[in-house]
Amino acid sequence: MEGRALNREPRKQWAWLVPWLSSGVASVITDGTGAERGSFFLTGLAAGVIWQLLYRRDLATRLTPMSVVVTIGVVAALTTRQELRWNDMNTVGLLAIGVLLGLIYTEQYQRWQDRTAWKRSSHLQNHSDATV
Repeated sequence: MEGRALNREPRKQWAWLVPWLSSGVASVITDGTGAERGSFFLTGLAAGVIWQLLYRRDLATRLTPMSVVVTIGVVAALTTRQELRWNDMNTVGLLAIGVLLGLIYTEQYQRWQDRTAWKRSSHLQNHSDATV
């Protein structure tokens, strides 16, 4: 399972606060810039990156609870024949999408770093064995 975030010690237990507080940060940035959609998306993206860097976990494990909540909501809306509309798509929706993308891109970067570090250490090991 090379490159996976499994079996790694988490670095910061409180890191879940980063995405949780990012909505407030995005609101403050929006007040200062007037760019509501961009502020929420970019703040979410930054929050996802920071969250993954502080507390690296397998994405399937991390996203399963959120997926269960979304599934329950969609099934409830479908069974009650409610219209599926997300009124906050310009703010909270973009924030959630940004967090998700930040998590994914950061994990892919960390996996790339793991692979290249493993190749370098393997190459150095082979080189040192040849010189002995």
